[in-house]
Amino acid sequence: MSKTELQRVESKTRENQFKNVLVEEFELSPREAEAIVDTVYDVFDLQYYDPDQNIQKGKIVRTVVSKDAKHGPKLEELPKTQVTLTKEISKEDKELYRQENKISVRQSQILRMTEEALEQGGLLTQEDLADILEVSTRTIRRDIKKLKQNGFDVSTRGVYQDIGPGISHKTKIIKLYLEYNTYSDIQKKTKHSPTAIKRYIQNFGRVLLSHKKDLSIKETSRVVGLSEKLVKEYLELYMKYNPELYQERIADIVDKAQNKASVKSEAKKGAQK
Repeated sequence: MSKTELQRVESKTRENQFKNVLVEEFELSPREAEAIVDTVYDVFDLQYYDPDQNIQKGKIVRTVVSKDAKHGPKLEELPKTQVTLTKEISKEDKELYRQENKISVRQSQILRMTEEALEQGGLLTQEDLADILEVSTRTIRRDIKKLKQNGFDVSTRGVYQDIGPGISHKTKIIKLYLEYNTYSDIQKKTKHSPTAIKRYIQNFGRVLLSHKKDLSIKETSRVVGLSEKLVKEYLELYMKYNPELYQERIADIVDKAQNKASVKSEAKKGAQK
């Protein structure tokens, strides 16, 4: 990572945000602000304290630029927000690594974290991703280029500002399945493990069940445990792929979701007896 890229990443740390507040809002000089921050660290013995460690295992907290920030102002002056990201390699990632390679795993992480950030109102930059995944920005650019070639939108700050939010990679995987692609075909095209693909399809089925019960997007989001943005994408996809040509695939997804829900319901009743 170049010196300029490193400075951009460091400008979003909590320490530098504090310094910027002291300079901009209290009209202190940069040297005075730095002296105050250093004093706070010394007095409260914060040299080895990392607030981001007190979160769920496998997650990290990052301060990123808000998705509502405009181009133009200095990075230090842009509105920011904190987002929680899944960095840890999951079982699905390990499955993908065994069947593909570490590059595919990293690309899956890029898609997951950029979408997690966007759902929480923030945008990751290429420098952020490079810092989190401990690779060069050149590697991140190469990964993003490959993902775009495979038809995926990667919502980094630059892309989002230029063309707006695209649909999630989960929705694109569901689209491929509705078009009668096999799990093997989808894995080759998207570099996602069969387990991850199956989970996305199951959640899509749960969204359709909620829709058939006339639940709102907000209610469905709460019941299924998906973001409102993703629920809306799934429902729009359902409306588009509802014609007779895809009815067999849709019916199969809904039947499996219904059967799984029935099994859970019966198991719950049995546990209460």
